[in-house]
Amino acid sequence: MKKLAFILLLGAILASCAGQKDNYTINGRITGVDSGMVYLQKFDVSEWVKVDSSKILKGAFTFQGKMNMPEMWIITFKQKQVFVPVFVENSRIDVRIFADSTDKSTITGSATHDLYKVFQKQTDSLNKLVDACYKDYKTAKESGDSVKMKKADSTNDVLDKALKKNVIDFATAHSNSVVGAYLVMRNAWQIELPELEAISSKFDTSLNRSTYVLSVKKRVDILKAVQIGQPAPDFTLNDTTGKPVALSSLKGKILLVDFWASWCGPCRHENPNVVKAFKAYNKKGFDVLGVSFDTDHGKWVKAIKADTLTWNHVSDLKGWGNAAGKLYGIMSIPANVLLDKDMKIIGRNLRGEDLMKKLNELMGPPAQEKKIPAKKVKK
Repeated sequence: MKKLAFILLLGAILASCAGQKDNYTINGRITGVDSGMVYLQKFDVSEWVKVDSSKILKGAFTFQGKMNMPEMWIITFKQKQVFVPVFVENSRIDVRIFADSTDKSTITGSATHDLYKVFQKQTDSLNKLVDACYKDYKTAKESGDSVKMKKADSTNDVLDKALKKNVIDFATAHSNSVVGAYLVMRNAWQIELPELEAISSKFDTSLNRSTYVLSVKKRVDILKAVQIGQPAPDFTLNDTTGKPVALSSLKGKILLVDFWASWCGPCRHENPNVVKAFKAYNKKGFDVLGVSFDTDHGKWVKAIKADTLTWNHVSDLKGWGNAAGKLYGIMSIPANVLLDKDMKIIGRNLRGEDLMKKLNELMGPPAQEKKIPAKKVKK
């Protein structure tokens, strides 16, 4: 009887251990918040979605559940603007959070998160340089020093390339972990199709169900469909008055599809260049279709008027969830695609003088404005 009891006890222990591998338990403690609600959220396409919620009792909370593959989720609190990212996997995860100093938070028990911390440590020095570069640019802009602004821009480009290389190298070295796939997905906006396709092919087959691997592969397919030489995917969005406008309705002109938003500083900075190109080549058959990533109709219309953008404008007011943006794989703005008269893609992300040079190549010199003779004043 004693032997049977021992076997039953052993079975219960083993079952408990096996169950832990198939489920996750997040035991959290937060200093600075004693009660209220805490939430687990994940990013889905264009918005944060609640996965679970829990009550905080004397600063402690618990989440339990089951997942197929590790994912990056965030822990948030209703009482304070606290966001703590954590790679959740089926294991016992302990989280210690300091509400007033989240950088001191600790996460243990997730092997996936441990690997993510390795990447963070590797890129920490580069991120500090990026922050310093941004401050230099901001200071130069406030003082109107264009030379220092240009220097900061140039430095930032170098740092961006270094960060991109770190992501690609890390993902290649850890092709059997969702961490690599997550980092590639998060930084896919700066990785062109050839590199992205090469990285995607190296992911271990065990990750085929990972949401991050699926996202990267989907982006590869989207980018293939919008490369130079491909027919432009058609879409229909409403203009500022609510009238539907189809991309295909503008066929017959050299057309720039310009992705922007009123809240996007670099977009507003680029707008004068688009205005210049429009004025120079509109009479020769060049047109622009502005596709806004705005969510506020009033701010969208106000920006159009303020920047004198006198061409067609459309939006579904869904921000980063913009349907046309997703169709063209737009992950950063400003962005654009240039179409020929038959709606074939002939250029991408042409900014500043590059747009004018391309139009000159396609359409010749800008149209000359007719000079109106001055009226003679009779004495």
